[in-house]
Amino acid sequence: MSKKADQYIVPGLVRGLAVLQLFDNSCRELSMAEITVRIGLNRSSVFRLVYTLEADGFLQRVNGSSRYRLGARVLDLGYRFLSGLDLLEPARPIMARLRDDTQMTAHLIIRDGADIVYVDRYQSSTPFTSTVSVGTRFPAYATTPGQIQLAGLSEPEIRRLFHGIEMQAFTERTPTSIEMLLERLDEIRVQPAIVSWGRFDARISACTAPVQGRNDEVVAAVSVSCPIGSIPQSQLETSVREQVIRAARELSKTQGCFVR
Repeated sequence: MSKKADQYIVPGLVRGLAVLQLFDNSCRELSMAEITVRIGLNRSSVFRLVYTLEADGFLQRVNGSSRYRLGARVLDLGYRFLSGLDLLEPARPIMARLRDDTQMTAHLIIRDGADIVYVDRYQSSTPFTSTVSVGTRFPAYATTPGQIQLAGLSEPEIRRLFHGIEMQAFTERTPTSIEMLLERLDEIRVQPAIVSWGRFDARISACTAPVQGRNDEVVAAVSVSCPIGSIPQSQLETSVREQVIRAARELSKTQGCFVR
């Protein structure tokens, strides 16, 4: 962000949002002291931030204790975001059919900058339960749904997007540099769908395909997943792959993409 743009930023709002972002699946509750340490501000400033967020319903006390968790107003904002996605409504019958046809959990994923966000999940009836819930965020460079969406960008766009970002290895197959990522994207661009085994999570196999919009830009990804070994590799590479491609193309048509 340029220095000129910086002058329009409201510091208090930035700090308040930073407090909310401290809470995630691994840290659902925090005390005032813990927030103070993590946010790096003095106690009086943190008190005012937390007091304001609690008063507006974005934070709430845990059973009347001195600990806090996210409030219902955060969920309300999340639902407003989801309801504003034109993709979700036409995706529902397509994704439900994909789940039923493959007997695998189906996900719809969008890209948000250098991350991906899971915006819908269609849980299969099999014993396997996906732990990836709606709203889950992962780094795009490390995941197949992210890489498929990054493949729609040019090399200069990729370099700008990941400039200064440390690329952590989640498995031995994770790209840990921009050059490695660019090589991976070159492999992806020539394929209508990607079958992966343990690329991000060593326990999971998946098949993913891009959803395209009016100008052929990649607007989302469709993915199905299951534990490695739960279905034959040949099935994942043939019938499942074909069903994922079909679902992605059908959804692309609803987004204005001309699909032959």
